[in-house]
Amino acid sequence: MLLEENGGICRANQAARRVFGLPGQRRAATLASIWDDAAEAAPETFLRNQSAAGTAPLKLRVSGGAMAPFVAHLTRVMRDGHTYLVLQLFKESGASFPELLAAPAPTAIASNAAKPTTG
Repeated sequence: MLLEENGGICRANQAARRVFGLPGQRRAATLASIWDDAAEAAPETFLRNQSAAGTAPLKLRVSGGAMAPFVAHLTRVMRDGHTYLVLQLFKESGASFPELLAAPAPTAIASNAAKPTTG
């Protein structure tokens, strides 16, 4: 996910949208909307206190409302004079997400060279 410094979600890939039930529109959600309410720190505090490229355990609310443990990797990037945060999340248990099992398999694009010619 690409975040603003205050925790606003600028962009989330398809996997994140499915796992967390996020809407597809830009800036339509914040990290607080999937944050563990019992966490000691607010999402803004967590983002501010993470090291430049550190990892930390994190619990987030997945679609359906259950809390799931993650390992979060946070990287700060500068673009057009603004600081953004790239948040990569890894499932702590190594298990796959059932939300991703429903994803359609990508279809292969046939190359023109493989098509028979008529004439």
